[in-house]
Amino acid sequence: MPLSPKEKAERARERMLDTAKKYQNSTYSRKFVAPVFQKMIRAEAACDPRQYLTAIVEGEIRQVERKFGQCVCVTCGRVAAWDSRDMQTGHFLASRRNSILYEEMNVAPQCSVCNGHRSGSVNEYRKWMIYMRGLDVVEHLERLKTQSVTFTRFDLVDMKIDYANRLKAAESKLKSGEP
Repeated sequence: MPLSPKEKAERARERMLDTAKKYQNSTYSRKFVAPVFQKMIRAEAACDPRQYLTAIVEGEIRQVERKFGQCVCVTCGRVAAWDSRDMQTGHFLASRRNSILYEEMNVAPQCSVCNGHRSGSVNEYRKWMIYMRGLDVVEHLERLKTQSVTFTRFDLVDMKIDYANRLKAAESKLKSGEP
């Protein structure tokens, strides 16, 4: 007798928990959860139906044209495919602290140059964050950064499942070509 979708999902979750038990939580988070989270952020951004997105270009707030399926680097305006090596998920407040690591308001698409070589382009990122998300969000994230949060294996597995489901939904939209 075939398994129901609920039973399949529960078995998959149990397999993930078995895998998670083989690692320290921090290692499992870094190797298994973070990559899915980051890819999901870019895929969801690429699904935005708007043709023009806000970015900081040469120090100024500008509207940057892009096509469905592309991301715009929030700190320089570079446009690239969401799944290209040139596009990454940059953290506004760079930290390995769990309190902000998976905080969605703390991340946005960034090109590899800004995120890596320019150490996150912090001044431009702050300007974009205040303009797009508001000073209250920036101050909230700055407070969160000082707090400690511990994720259990169950938390991490559930987060990975949620992010994977959201990624799958975004990829489906991207494949259909319709926002």
